[in-house]
Amino acid sequence: MTSIALMLALTSCNATPAKQQAATSDTASWTTYGCSDGQTVQAAYPDTNTALVKIKGQTYTLHIAISGSGARYIGDGWQWWTKGMKDGMLAPLAAGETIASAPGITCHAS
Repeated sequence: MTSIALMLALTSCNATPAKQQAATSDTASWTTYGCSDGQTVQAAYPDTNTALVKIKGQTYTLHIAISGSGARYIGDGWQWWTKGMKDGMLAPLAAGETIASAPGITCHAS
């Protein structure tokens, strides 16, 4: 009986964050950025540690990372670095990178 109770507890713990994340992304306020390469990127900030970034219709979840200035988020192969709520820079992350080595594109909120 104990192992069944533990299994149910672990299963319910693992299910809750996904449900919360889905609800958060549905209610987050999105900002649209026009980028220097002509594409449009959207970003939402459901909490101070997370950025949801939509690139070409795909949503990526990025998490806060150390930066010298502004707010830098990394995850899912992307780096999103913002200054205030109007300017951002999007760059791909190579496998194993925590700071993008490839040049990024600059973006500005309309």
